[in-house]
This record gives sequence, structure tokens and C-alpha cells, in this order.
Amino acid sequence: MNRFIQIVDTVSEYTGRFAYYLIIPLILTVVYSVIVRYFFNDIVDWAFEISLFLHGIMVMVGGGYALKYKAHVRVDIIASYIGPRWGRYLDLLSFAVIILVCAVIVYLGTKAAWSATLRLERSPLQTPFDPPIWWYRWIIPFSATLVGLQAVAEVMKLFRPSGDQH
Repeated sequence: MNRFIQIVDTVSEYTGRFAYYLIIPLILTVVYSVIVRYFFNDIVDWAFEISLFLHGIMVMVGGGYALKYKAHVRVDIIASYIGPRWGRYLDLLSFAVIILVCAVIVYLGTKAAWSATLRLERSPLQTPFDPPIWWYRWIIPFSATLVGLQAVAEVMKLFRPSGDQH
């Protein structure tokens, strides 16, 4: 049990760090686009879609990391009134919902990504850049898998003896 938790936490840590470093090329892309637009009166046709890709990957792949550090949006009002024992039950229910939703997203996302891959799907935005997006569709089931595994690890942490926190 502890080995699984350790592996999932490590994977979430590395994918989260990868995700938050994507802010650098995202900022550079936007700044470059703005400079070219306002100072040279030209349009960078690839900047919009690249920024969408980078932002989307950053948000989706960082989900497991956010769950690990409890950095996600959470309503703690109920938990503060019900005490630690019932708080654990509420956490268990929350993680069960997360795992179920992630399983559905992995299933449907994989089907959609496979279909997009077979068609070699391209951007529907009809820009001159027109990038392939079939690869981007795979980020959805991948990131849902990361979040789902982290939710399973968090459930396992709920059942660990209180002295065994590592």
C-alpha cells in the first residue's frame, strides 16, 4: 500500500512540476505575439493555438499534483462542523466521486482520442496555422488517469494508521 502511494505521489510531483514549468513558454508565446502585433503590426498565426495547447496541458496534467497538495477548489465549511471522523467519510465520498468521474473521462476520452488519431484530426479553429490536434486529445485520458490514481492514493492515505504518514 505504501509503495503504491509513494509511486503515485512521485508521478504526481513530477507531472505537476512539468505542468507548472509550461507557464514559461506560455508567457513567452503571449508576449512575443503581443510585441509582434503592436510594434510590427503583424499577426503571429500560431500563437493563439500554441497558447491554448500549453494552457490546457498545464491545467489538465497538473490535476494530480493539485489533488496531492489539496490545492484544488474545496468547500471546507461542512467538514469544519462535522468533526474528523465524519470528515474522513466526506473525504471518502469526495474521492469516490473523483475516481468515478475520472474513470468515465478515461473511457470516453480514450475513445475520442483514438478516433481523432485515426482521422489525424486538425484544429477546428480554421486558422492559417491549422495544427494537428489528435495528439492533444490524448492529454485528456492521460490527465484523468493521473487524477484518478492520486485520488486512489488519497483514499489509501485515509486508511493508513495515524503514525504511518510516509
